Amino acid sequence: MIGDNEESQVTTSSTEFSLNLCFEDINYSVRHGIFAGGRKCILNNLSGTFNAGELTVIMGQSGAGKSSLMDILAGYTKPTSGNLYVNGQLRNEDTFRRRSCYILQQDQVQDMLTIHESLTIAAELKLGNHVTQEQKKNRIHEIITSLSLEGARNTRAGDLSGGQKKRLAIGLELISDPPVMFLDEPTSGLDISISKQMLYLLHLLARQGRTVVITMHQPSATLLRMVDRLYTVVGGRCAYTGSVDCLIPYLKQMNLICPPYHNPVDFLIEICAENANQLVNSSQNGKNEEWNVTNETDNRFKESVRSGEVFLTTLPSPKEDPTNKILLALKSTYSTSYWKQFTTLTRRSILSIWRNPAFTIIITGIHCSMALFVGLLFYNIGGDAKYIRDNFSMLNYCLMFLMFTAFSAVTITFPLQIPVIRREHFNRWYSTSTYFISTLISTLPTQTVCTLTYACIAYWLTGQPAESKRFLTFCLTLLMVSYVAVCIGLLNGALFNVKNGVVVGPFFIMPFTIFSGFFLRYSDAPFFFRWLFSISFLKHGLVGLVFAILGMDRPKLPCSDVYCHYTSPKQFITDMELVTDNFTFVAVPLFCIGLFVFICSYFILRIRLRNKW
Repeated sequence: MIGDNEESQVTTSSTEFSLNLCFEDINYSVRHGIFAGGRKCILNNLSGTFNAGELTVIMGQSGAGKSSLMDILAGYTKPTSGNLYVNGQLRNEDTFRRRSCYILQQDQVQDMLTIHESLTIAAELKLGNHVTQEQKKNRIHEIITSLSLEGARNTRAGDLSGGQKKRLAIGLELISDPPVMFLDEPTSGLDISISKQMLYLLHLLARQGRTVVITMHQPSATLLRMVDRLYTVVGGRCAYTGSVDCLIPYLKQMNLICPPYHNPVDFLIEICAENANQLVNSSQNGKNEEWNVTNETDNRFKESVRSGEVFLTTLPSPKEDPTNKILLALKSTYSTSYWKQFTTLTRRSILSIWRNPAFTIIITGIHCSMALFVGLLFYNIGGDAKYIRDNFSMLNYCLMFLMFTAFSAVTITFPLQIPVIRREHFNRWYSTSTYFISTLISTLPTQTVCTLTYACIAYWLTGQPAESKRFLTFCLTLLMVSYVAVCIGLLNGALFNVKNGVVVGPFFIMPFTIFSGFFLRYSDAPFFFRWLFSISFLKHGLVGLVFAILGMDRPKLPCSDVYCHYTSPKQFITDMELVTDNFTFVAVPLFCIGLFVFICSYFILRIRLRNKW
């Protein structure tokens, strides 16, 4: 619990470390419908000022525009028109992004990492090599202590309570000690006791000289005691801006009398619809500073929060923090190098996979059991001309199975990471490309083990030639096909959430399946569809498998029946129109298709991260 002498020391930081925000005549509109030509106005000529050292709450009914205003202030969305200022000067977006953080409503964190591990990863990415390891450890300890997370420092984030998760989300951004903090609905989903603790924490952070701006739907009277400034939005316009204590006099001068023992904020929300124009005119749509009277809220929130619920204030203010001074001098977009970002993110991804063995065990078990099933079903048919068509069907099934398992696994898991990526990328932890590449690299080991396990079991049980060159070609082809399927899964995951991805995903795959060369030969297809054979990775994969098993000048096969039409493997390959003399003509197209899909996935993810999509 902080002492009275500490409470009185409200930091009066220099303009270098304390940022006052101002916005004038902000307008924001969106297209109304996909095919409609008109636009829907979300924010209408909003203005206002949010000062350092204060906790400001943007409030309003659902759909009033408070989240849209927060997105614009944080730099997440660009306004249609209007100006944004920092300390009286036009805001430079790149500089401001480095000195602020935005914590979204969905407090998504890495569930498989402990609090200490999460903060360590954040320190590596946000502080880089500009700060010594000892300074990083001290910073992490300060944050864990200040946020009352000491008892759970070695607890995985997935096992934390809602309040602890929100505190962890705040702590991750406090690593770089930003002077400006935006939080969208930080008390959503929390009970009144935890909400009080959250508001108390945010008030303490503001008292150290930070500009803390949050959105709330309708704060209770208890929570209002910890708020310095209210900014009420109704229909995209400002109904009130000022201190909590001035709200009742503000309403009274318009003959809007708040009933006794009634929460003034509840009363304001209730009358907003019928008196919107009157309220907006009185506040001059946010330009009226008459009611921005500074009030001492410290004593009020001391009374609101019991001594056992408070947090320590071991964190230095932005002005006093040496870390802030170091990061402020940086000119680059990110605090760490590309390689450092890549290695740190890859390590985090692999650790998360290692901590969740159930998924890996299930995937591996599916591959092993299916390989045994296929091996027993097509047992020892590889050397008999009588079963050459069955062998061909087995090869196609291997492709189909590995393609769908690789595709489905990524389709299910990748979209779940989007909320975490959105928060971390927006707050300048890392670039999109480093995250995307590290995600692919960390996915490949599991996929490689599963594919090779399946290939080994299926190859030998089905009696394929005991030649190392053929076996290696068989394995390499299956690996490359599964890698391309992973890239297609990333594309699907970047486009859709899990629910839609599972439904729409097969449409990415089916065209490749039809034009694989198994169901339809090239010469039998209409000429205007033949080009699809060239871009079907399954077609190239099937050519590779046929080349491995039946190609490379394989001699005639023995026939266990009276007559076998295809004793010559070369003749069968020719009739199926899957001829190739060099594996390079299989590997290069597969690599190019995979690379093209991966690049498309990357750009789609970039677009998605720029928008709330």
